[in-house]
Amino acid sequence: MTGALAHGDRLPSTREMGAELDADPRVVLAAYRDLAGEGLVELRPRSGVYVARHALYDQGKRPPRPWLTEILAGAVTRGFSTRDFCDDLREAALGSKLRAVVIATTYDQSAGLCRELRADFGIEATGILGETLKRGLPIPAALSRAHLVLSTAIHAELGGQLAKKLGKRFIVAKVRPEIVGDEWLLLLDREVFVVAVDPRFLRALRGYLASTPGAENVKMLVAGQDDLSVIPRDAPTYVTQAARERLGRTRIPGRLIPPARVFSADCVRAILNIVVEVNTER
Repeated sequence: MTGALAHGDRLPSTREMGAELDADPRVVLAAYRDLAGEGLVELRPRSGVYVARHALYDQGKRPPRPWLTEILAGAVTRGFSTRDFCDDLREAALGSKLRAVVIATTYDQSAGLCRELRADFGIEATGILGETLKRGLPIPAALSRAHLVLSTAIHAELGGQLAKKLGKRFIVAKVRPEIVGDEWLLLLDREVFVVAVDPRFLRALRGYLASTPGAENVKMLVAGQDDLSVIPRDAPTYVTQAARERLGRTRIPGRLIPPARVFSADCVRAILNIVVEVNTER
């Protein structure tokens, strides 16, 4: 879970959620059942739907057993022992220390994508602002050492040219279409605060949310400029990775929302394809 909802909290009914999302309640019920099957929610007869007290995807918890069984069964049916397969899997995922450079417009973007590369893929990532590469300055050492160059869409041409010139693998970051998920939609009926470093990031976010119901409830603040004490203690608050780094140990009011994963499924596969390729090409 992302932290904005606590374990044991009651979720909206299928009718309430259907009305909120303009969806058939039967579709909502099917989605709730899927979430229950993954251990994320509990369906209680004549009581409602609740956030599972031991959600399977909580940080520190193990992956769901049915999924692990499916993966291991697939390995065995392909002729691998579970021991050999797990050894090969670890080598493919973690065999060497991969390095990446993220090219973006703002530190909020680059820091967030770097955090995800480190946390989810074990890749040592460095962020570089696209404008610094357009000035004709020397190529940063991090770019020369990188196995992978990843850029936001606006810098795709620049990133592709640099990657080709340096002989690096290149990916354009693609964002999950459901990045503003159901939980955010539920939160937007009240004030939600976003703290970032660069006003340009906040303007872009404002534009992205423009057609989302409740977008007017999102209050945006710049770390180091705006007064963060205006954030109510219980208000859902999202702080970008760049803002977290800038603020250091400064206490941030509000109920902090951990960052959601940004990369789309296709982008995740593209990154993992490079990870596996580099780790198994020796």
